[in-house]
Amino acid sequence: MNINSIKSKINKLSVEQKKELINYIKENYSIFDEYSNIEECPYCHSVSFVKNGTRNGINRYKCKKCNKTFTYKTNTVLTGINKLTKWNEFVEDFVTLNISTIKEITQKLNVSTQTAINWRHKLLSAFISKENTFQNETVEFDEAFLLISRKGRRGMNISNPKAYKYWRQNQVGDTDYMVKVFFTYSRDNKKLDLKTSHMGRTKVKDLENYFLPNRFENISVLSDKHRSYASYFNKYNVLHKTFRSTQHVNPNDKTIHNQTINAYTKGFKDFVNKKMHGVSTKYLDFYAKWYTFMVNIKKEIEKKIDKFTTKVNFNITDKICQNILSDMNGLEFFRQTEIGFQNFLKENGRTDYGICSTHYYV
Repeated sequence: MNINSIKSKINKLSVEQKKELINYIKENYSIFDEYSNIEECPYCHSVSFVKNGTRNGINRYKCKKCNKTFTYKTNTVLTGINKLTKWNEFVEDFVTLNISTIKEITQKLNVSTQTAINWRHKLLSAFISKENTFQNETVEFDEAFLLISRKGRRGMNISNPKAYKYWRQNQVGDTDYMVKVFFTYSRDNKKLDLKTSHMGRTKVKDLENYFLPNRFENISVLSDKHRSYASYFNKYNVLHKTFRSTQHVNPNDKTIHNQTINAYTKGFKDFVNKKMHGVSTKYLDFYAKWYTFMVNIKKEIEKKIDKFTTKVNFNITDKICQNILSDMNGLEFFRQTEIGFQNFLKENGRTDYGICSTHYYV
């Protein structure tokens, strides 16, 4: 099709006709379409498939082995997204690395609060399985704690809301109601990792669940003199250099500190509490992964800057779209979030789950 011929015809349209054409294109285009290369069947992973027509402008394929039909969206978080025009605007906002609040999204796109929440968490769930690995590196390690939040849940059986609010305000320090998020930062490769771990004081078993052999190999760790840290790293013969938590740096060796982690801890807490106006513990890992992604992307952008022309040889849209479309676990993780949250509460001695009315979890 001759694009120049189309352009010349567009120039002859009236203003109203041009507006109608713009809306038509928006309704039939997705930002993900240009990343829609199909390499295998999403069901049986066979590479033997054929084109099987189109639907709503999207190519469909049929697997010769399992006879199932699919598109590039199948088994990804894009499954079930129907409001394409508003979805495109939502993704464009997402790509800016500056997530709007749910209220801002509902007002801007004129969608329901539940739709905005579902879209937000669907996209974020695509990043859950993207885990960093650390090999032959020196890392800073620490933990942050945030008071458990059941934001948005119903049926919490709170008889005296004022007393409950007062109780929450007085929950400070390392209590059994604090949710721990582990922070790891590689000094060598400049990458950050965050993961929600447990509630209450950190024990050796919590560290064993985090420092898995397939993610951490031959590392040296810089941290404070937490008893559980010392016990764990000594047990597994990990080189462990320490400083007093009240000093934040070893007075005998100024390179032994975790000041970088402290900065990211503050940044994450500000992101969750100020930018997001609080996040339910159920979704805390979603936002931890998103914050990690933003930090690591910015580090990657810095590496791609041409020092002579100051141009950035990097496309953030490419990175995000490729991450989302390459993920085959995010949709199922999104659907199982409620079950995972209830298991988390149960493991940590909490019994009052409250009610989540979102149909994905029923």
